[in-house]
Amino acid sequence: MKKYKLFFAAFISALCISTGVKAHAAKPLEGSSVSVIYSLNNKIHGINYNAYMHPASTQKLLTALASLLYLGPDYTFKTALYISKQSHANGKLKISANGTLVGDIKIKFTGDPFFTSENLSSLFKSLKDQGVKHIKGKVLLDISRFTGKDRADGWSASDLPVCFTAPSSALIINHNCAGCRLKPSSVGNRAKVEILNRNPINVSSEAITVKAGDFRDKCTLEADILGSNSYHLSGCIPKLKKDTPYPLLFAVNDPKSWGIDWTAKILKNLNLSVSGGISVIKQNKSGFTPYAVINSPRLYNLVKVMLQKSDNLYADSIAKTVGFEYFKRAGSYQDAVTAIRAILKEKAGINLKNAYMVDGSGLSSHNLLSAKNLFDVLTYIKDHDSTLNLIAILPKSGISGTLKYRPSVKGSQLKGAVIAKTGSLQNVSNLAGFIKSKNNKLIPFVILENSLTYPQDLREEINQLKKKSPHYEFEKSVITDIYNEKILSFK
Repeated sequence: MKKYKLFFAAFISALCISTGVKAHAAKPLEGSSVSVIYSLNNKIHGINYNAYMHPASTQKLLTALASLLYLGPDYTFKTALYISKQSHANGKLKISANGTLVGDIKIKFTGDPFFTSENLSSLFKSLKDQGVKHIKGKVLLDISRFTGKDRADGWSASDLPVCFTAPSSALIINHNCAGCRLKPSSVGNRAKVEILNRNPINVSSEAITVKAGDFRDKCTLEADILGSNSYHLSGCIPKLKKDTPYPLLFAVNDPKSWGIDWTAKILKNLNLSVSGGISVIKQNKSGFTPYAVINSPRLYNLVKVMLQKSDNLYADSIAKTVGFEYFKRAGSYQDAVTAIRAILKEKAGINLKNAYMVDGSGLSSHNLLSAKNLFDVLTYIKDHDSTLNLIAILPKSGISGTLKYRPSVKGSQLKGAVIAKTGSLQNVSNLAGFIKSKNNKLIPFVILENSLTYPQDLREEINQLKKKSPHYEFEKSVITDIYNEKILSFK
């Protein structure tokens, strides 16, 4: 560590001498790895910007650009209900007098991250409205659009029960997340579980109600996956005013069971019976014709959600779809990142070189990008924004998305001046985007801070939300200097 500090000090001293400018007041956290890059007056400035680091959700910028370049802003996901050829004639359903439709029904899922249980219900209702009461055949849930893993390598196992790690399956219903809430009881007693919207999940709990001041200090709430969409809660929850329930969102563990259970619920609610049962198929089965379809919002709007909310499911569904359309075969994580690299090189001239990617969301700790990789993406976005219109849908400091409350961009001076994508993982905090300077120049910039760690007592205070991480001071210092169009140096 001492060698690193001495080398860093020597490097920065040389930089300060060569530029003749004053150094920052704020310094990176001791032991952290930092990369900074930005351009001013057509010259690149920064430090360590060719080093490969964990990008976290700043990687979504690559997914956004590649998808809009290749699929186009008006691309839509189409989830359709298909009927077998024996079930219709001359474009009309063949329904018996007692309302029986003979033949299998297929729902073709395509990884639409916007698709809901209400959408699925409307597909089946299209049959109900024509007088169908009984399906003499099977209901097949086709998930052949994607193949391979639903979660990428390098996702944290401890995060898997949580909604932001929802599995990127072709079958997506309600964001592949299920809501419930814990209702506090008297202090020292077990909280009660209430499942919302009749979600087809099982949740058991031994979580105890504690005083608000004891939560996080003495215990936290933990979730374990017991099996197929079954979860167990332990630890504690705080007793809030008026016994306010504690909301929870679980990531679906088994998308296939999730789809079967939701389909069964919907058919029951519509009084539609099925003689052959409900099953999932992984191969595209022929002999069907489309009957009803649900279109997603246009891709541009889905990309906006992905960037504003830093939504991992949207990112990985879009990335896998890029892979599907590029290679014309079932989409996978491997094809997704291979296609993104190829598209950025072919259409934008961006060579990612030694970058390592395993997903489209940046959620994996295996991903490695350099600040220069991200800077090249931002430079292309800036130069082509008249057609891309991507800058308009990035979060804005103090105004929208993940930058609305970020400590480093608070204050009237920077409100609306930082337009960027955040990126956070354990011990990682990044920012990549644009700064509107005091002279109204649009400056692309990247700040990557990895290996962030603290003394144990400070870490506990940060976890308890009593203090903000001190790394934000360095980030704010860099942003402010770029805003003021200074040539940065560091000490």
